[in-house]
Amino acid sequence: MNFPTPFVANKPFSYDSIADQLDKIFVHPDFSKSEILKKFLSYIVHETLIGSAHCIKEYTIALHVLEKPVSFNPQKDCIVRIHAGRLRQALTHYYSGMGFNDQIVIGIPKGKYVPVFMDRQQWIDEKNLLTPPRQREPAIPDYEPVIFAIMPLICTSDGKLIKAFNDSLCLQMCTTLSQLNEVSVIAYQAIKNLATKYLDLKELGTMVGFNHIITGGTQYVKNKIRINIQIIDSRNYKQIWSKIFESKVTPTNLFDIQDEICQQTIIQAQYLVNES
Repeated sequence: MNFPTPFVANKPFSYDSIADQLDKIFVHPDFSKSEILKKFLSYIVHETLIGSAHCIKEYTIALHVLEKPVSFNPQKDCIVRIHAGRLRQALTHYYSGMGFNDQIVIGIPKGKYVPVFMDRQQWIDEKNLLTPPRQREPAIPDYEPVIFAIMPLICTSDGKLIKAFNDSLCLQMCTTLSQLNEVSVIAYQAIKNLATKYLDLKELGTMVGFNHIITGGTQYVKNKIRINIQIIDSRNYKQIWSKIFESKVTPTNLFDIQDEICQQTIIQAQYLVNES
């Protein structure tokens, strides 16, 4: 659901009516299972209603919602943007499902953090983006979608070539995974920046929103490389699949090694999705 630039609804909503709407939204599983999303939405809604919308910035959200230190730098840490994307998706799930008939629509325009409050009928009349329930496909599947995060590979070598190889392989897997149906992938660069700060996979997965990871490590000795790749369910730490790849390294075969690893890993990821 794409939200327009903020505008004033035909009938302004009272603080209490917005608060009641938040209570309805927070019953949805996307919110009831995430204190961060509830705190995020509560904060930006409250600041807007008391006339402090101009204070809602990526930096202030980091401090007041995520409890980051005053030294937080939004240019180096994209965690607020990640949670904002999760919040928009959660609101879409709510209003496409259990909140379809609600008279107050709360949304967050893409690229912004200030919420908009809309009258349901006005939204339908002006944007015509909400179709009647009979014409809609179920917005929320009866299974949990598979969401991957590609973790930085552990490297036992200090060589720049192997480190570059690891990053390139992770990026390639991320790109290929994103092309699969019914699969979502967290941006590799975002995960790479966060992985050193959050060592617990379950905590990181809950915060960012993934439920499976692809991880592993590389060893490089005398022109021979060994790569161990694993697929793990981050919710219970169960290892679903693993394989060791070994190959001699030449100046011309690094891409071939990457392609083979990526292809076999993606096949296993597709099996996982098909069985879900």
